[in-house]
Amino acid sequence: MPQQPQERPAGGQSFRTTEVDVARDWLRTAYGTSLRMRRPAPHRPFQYSRTSAGALSLSTLALPTEYSYATDPLGAVAITHVVAGRMLRECADDVTRAGPGDVLAISQPHLPYSGRVHHADLRAVTVPLALVQEAAGRPAGQKARPLRFTRFTPVSGAMADQWKRTVDYVEASVLALPAGGAPLVVDAAARLLAATVLAAFPTDARPEPVLADTRDATPQTVRRAVAFIESDPGAEIGLADAAAAAGVTPRALQYAFRRHLGTTPMAYLRRVRLAQAHADLVAADPARDTGTAIAHRWGFHHQGRFAAAYREAYGLRPRDALAGS
Repeated sequence: MPQQPQERPAGGQSFRTTEVDVARDWLRTAYGTSLRMRRPAPHRPFQYSRTSAGALSLSTLALPTEYSYATDPLGAVAITHVVAGRMLRECADDVTRAGPGDVLAISQPHLPYSGRVHHADLRAVTVPLALVQEAAGRPAGQKARPLRFTRFTPVSGAMADQWKRTVDYVEASVLALPAGGAPLVVDAAARLLAATVLAAFPTDARPEPVLADTRDATPQTVRRAVAFIESDPGAEIGLADAAAAAGVTPRALQYAFRRHLGTTPMAYLRRVRLAQAHADLVAADPARDTGTAIAHRWGFHHQGRFAAAYREAYGLRPRDALAGS
């Protein structure tokens, strides 16, 4: 008997079946995909799991058969790691083949794609397109052509490995959090993955600097952005949000912070949040509150880095500040 989808602890589902018709219907429902699938080898079940947090999702699939698929544009950035087996993917005029250990961008976000999979184990991560474009200096609402991959494979083997390590880190430290918990941590993880996409894969997304950006890099620009950040540091704030509040482009805001504060807008935001975490630690009840919970509240999901930054800023460990409160 096929097993039905099961809820996973962190806001996802799992699925397992040996029946090809059930697997095909499930994948069609999950992905809106047209599928042709052969029967699997005896006693080899289809397995699927999906874990999500905010707009992020990580899917793992074990597909012990051969199948072909075609699907509509994702409207998101999807990166697949082929753990075992083989796959071929076609998007527009590009055909990309991948085998064990390979990593590939599955499509242009705005174009349909198709492909074939041969007895594969896959790990697929979906990142919102808006976050990737924002990281590239193309905020939502700005008139620009859609992001395009100029190649669907990483720029180097080292960057492919970096992508895998980043996904492992996000899975272990962020997707394992209780559903709905630590929204700033989830937002930071999504932005980390978006930045890693741009570092690992060649795209046309990075705009060239323009003269207006340097003209707008004024002290007034910094003051407007600082006021915006400090008014609600617990909000999910990205570079594009701060730039919009200051009335300039993201690149102009980066120039302004470098020129007048010697830092970046996002580094300044982390400093403000660190100060908020410090205030919470000092005011906390050690019998009820924990340093980890306070760090998560302010978007610090790596406890070692949080402790190091806190000690550099305040001269003691977070747990010492909590114990002395």
